[in-house]
Amino acid sequence: MLKLGFLRNLIIKRMQKFGYSPYFAYKIFEKRFNDFFNNDEATLKQKIWAQQRGFLSNHASFFGLTEENFKDYLAYFEYYKTHPINGFFSHWIDDKLTVKRILSPFSEYFPKYYFHLYKGEILRLSDCPNEYSPSNQGIFALLRQKETLAAKPLSGSFGQGFTKLGYVDGGYLLNNEEVQQADLQILLQDWIDQSNPGFIITEYLYAHSKLRKIWSETPNTIRISVLRNKYEPVKIINAYIRFGAEKTGLVDNTGAGGVCKINLESGAFNDGKLFTKKGLVDCKYHTDNGQLLAGTIPHWNLIKEKIHEISNYIPQVIYMGFDIVAIQDAFKIIEINSHEGIEFNQYYYPYMKHEPTKTFFTRLLNE
Repeated sequence: MLKLGFLRNLIIKRMQKFGYSPYFAYKIFEKRFNDFFNNDEATLKQKIWAQQRGFLSNHASFFGLTEENFKDYLAYFEYYKTHPINGFFSHWIDDKLTVKRILSPFSEYFPKYYFHLYKGEILRLSDCPNEYSPSNQGIFALLRQKETLAAKPLSGSFGQGFTKLGYVDGGYLLNNEEVQQADLQILLQDWIDQSNPGFIITEYLYAHSKLRKIWSETPNTIRISVLRNKYEPVKIINAYIRFGAEKTGLVDNTGAGGVCKINLESGAFNDGKLFTKKGLVDCKYHTDNGQLLAGTIPHWNLIKEKIHEISNYIPQVIYMGFDIVAIQDAFKIIEINSHEGIEFNQYYYPYMKHEPTKTFFTRLLNE
């Protein structure tokens, strides 16, 4: 174990010399190593070609990279050298409690936060009604009243650790499966015993009925990317919506269900795609129910207006990826990413081919 730890630290120090932050130094090494030795979808020649140009080999098929066009895309390895893009101010948006405090004037556009389970305690949060005590009994009483709640790690992404709690007809549900109250108590205790950063229990969000017609079991998250170049106003650069599927359970991701580009002017979405090991494939219809992957994002003008307002409220944070759920009467922000993955962003909008992303990342890489 000591030898492995020493080797890992040696690799991290080496990668930091190439410009990576401590957070990404080992991650990038792992990705490059796995691409070379564990990826059976590409030849050695293809792997070398892609990595010499700053990409993993699956990016070559994903983007359709050639000698003629690869410079239109911000190289994967270069992008992660810019971490942390927002510097000191990244922590404003990196966890769900801090961002809601920082953006308190916009609290109506965040889910209601009820409890924080952390280091042996249950802590009441700002949206928890006074009648619900910070205890297991309080959580169960709130669940019986609300009928659905969400639980998730305080920090994290990709839906990791997300859990749906339910109460229907006198019985309890865990991720839509019937369970005994005692089973939920064991799970709650496990969350309570967690150390940093703990779990939060929040309002459960249901997607707008128009989006639920396509797929009803997930929030069908909208990703909106924004940036601000120096001395310029905030700009929305890209948006897409991802739909869940049977194999994704209660969360949506880019590998199932379908992902659609959103027209920034109208909010219309179509051109569904699936992200597979062999690259992107067309996905005009939902993979499970055959629903057409097309429509218009509800409340699109309101969403754009408020995203601009929020981004201008914290101008120190110059690059963000908003994850949003369009609900029946408005929208809710479920998290804000300070260093989002950019594969789908660049598929629709190659960063080094278009302004303002070319100016933005060229400046960061030259600082």
